[in-house]
Amino acid sequence: MEKTQEVELLPLTNDYVFKRVFTKDGQEDMLKDFLTGILNVQIDKIEIKNAELTKEHKDAKREVLDIRATINKNSLIDIEMQVKDYHNIDKRSMAYVTKLYSDQLEVGDEYKKPLKTISINILNFNYFKRNTYHSIGRMKFEKIEKEKYVDMGYEEEDEYVNEDIEVHYIELPKFKEKNPGVNSKLEQWLWLICGEGEKAEMAKKENKEVKKASEVLQKMSLSEQERWLYDSRKFREWDERSLREYETNEARQEGERKAKLEDAKKMLDKKIDIETIMEITGLTKEEILNK
Repeated sequence: MEKTQEVELLPLTNDYVFKRVFTKDGQEDMLKDFLTGILNVQIDKIEIKNAELTKEHKDAKREVLDIRATINKNSLIDIEMQVKDYHNIDKRSMAYVTKLYSDQLEVGDEYKKPLKTISINILNFNYFKRNTYHSIGRMKFEKIEKEKYVDMGYEEEDEYVNEDIEVHYIELPKFKEKNPGVNSKLEQWLWLICGEGEKAEMAKKENKEVKKASEVLQKMSLSEQERWLYDSRKFREWDERSLREYETNEARQEGERKAKLEDAKKMLDKKIDIETIMEITGLTKEEILNK
């Protein structure tokens, strides 16, 4: 009897794989179930806005690999998978969500109420000093200062400046450290995202949409074309990272050289002999004299 072909599954923590699984062939029900687990709201209608891989602009080198959708015709959702920590996710996500919100107010048009805008960031690293794997941020008022208190008779005060912008951060390493069960939709989906294992298998039995996503992932993993696209993106990311590291190293070396030339100039001004300057700075005689 011929054995079933075994293949290493592509990782759902990869942004390309993540987007392809949740938007491939219009998988609205899977995405709806996933978002229900994160937002804890009933979703009656969902529309994926950018199922195709697109460029941010004409000369962009990288595809736009976030998932954008509207739910219940009143909320704009953006989901991003972040694998590497560039130490700026807080600033980057806030800049992006506020741009999504403000872009809905078209210049020159009469004012129209924008959709509530929700940014969901799934992080494959720990970032915030918070004792939770799921942090939700909104724009809230600070506590009223005693000397500025005015009794206006409000029995219940406004808590939020604006509830139209909401940001979620899900930190996968904290989730795995918590090691919960598979009781909620969010737990079921996160176990699948973290990787196929005992709890992912349990999640597939508990949730038909999780099982469907796993089947889509397996099918993708068996596709030579999908593996080529995944590998191509991974290699491109390595090249980009190597280039950034090279440019950073080049800038650092140039900075160090300029500092040495400045030191050499000061030493020349103090009539220190060339040989001593060469020994201290590591510069050649030509570099010192042609500063």
